[in-house]
Amino acid sequence: MARRLVDLLVALPVAAVLVAGCGGDSSPPSASGSSGPAPAQAKPYTGYPDAIVALGHSGSTGEDSDPQQPGVEVRENSWITGTNPAVDSLYSRILAKHPAIKGHALALSQGGATVEQVLGQAVSAVSEQPRNALVVVQVMDNDIVCPAKKADFTRFEDTFGTVLSTLDQGLPTSRIFVVTQFGSPDTYAAALTPAQRRAFGGTGPCSFLDPQGRVVPRELDRLESIIEGYEAALRRGCEAVPRCAFDDGAFGDTVDRGAYISTDLNHFSVAGHAAAAAIAWGALRHAGVISCP
Repeated sequence: MARRLVDLLVALPVAAVLVAGCGGDSSPPSASGSSGPAPAQAKPYTGYPDAIVALGHSGSTGEDSDPQQPGVEVRENSWITGTNPAVDSLYSRILAKHPAIKGHALALSQGGATVEQVLGQAVSAVSEQPRNALVVVQVMDNDIVCPAKKADFTRFEDTFGTVLSTLDQGLPTSRIFVVTQFGSPDTYAAALTPAQRRAFGGTGPCSFLDPQGRVVPRELDRLESIIEGYEAALRRGCEAVPRCAFDDGAFGDTVDRGAYISTDLNHFSVAGHAAAAAIAWGALRHAGVISCP
């Protein structure tokens, strides 16, 4: 039950866009290309990136986002690297401001990826050497165990730190953006119909809905506490790397909207990917990772 629960939480509905300001350096974008070895004493890009890289699990692969293709990855619907105008992904938003990014979207996310697999993705990203890249990391969901012990959090944090150090050392002109989990168990439950809540209900650890679809407060609190523990590890890891920006919990403010969830109740619909892109765009501007308009 715990792994099924974690998978379902990937599809939690997302929030309205942050009321974002622009922090950090908003100087014009660099004129360098988007491939080739980084120069000595390279500095991270300013303004807009010349490439974008997606690392993580199926939350950014577009899996099951097309109801006509159940269970299929439709990567053009990805909120990070997709090209579907209905999504208006991060890539598409940057392209509208900075044409140099055209054709430089590297989608390395994999369905079911754990932090160990994301480390492999980071190694692959370094081997590709995208210059002046925005690297978006969406990880954690498939690493959650319940009950969770201190050793579980430590293992995750140590490996996540290696992911960030790999990117930091291997892509010195990049910036890294780490996102938290979209939504929360209670907002996910609120987005489901009564029949869906009953189908999802269970009796194991962290089963926050019982077989009748009723919320189990004790298990809800337990799961939320575990999620907070993993997200704290994400925050600490990102704070240790100067070129890393954390979304600061931006995706935790949710709207209980079933339209954001795909037909398998396990991923984002096109509307969900669009909402994720919008909130990420606001968080990126707020953190100064991209320029102001």
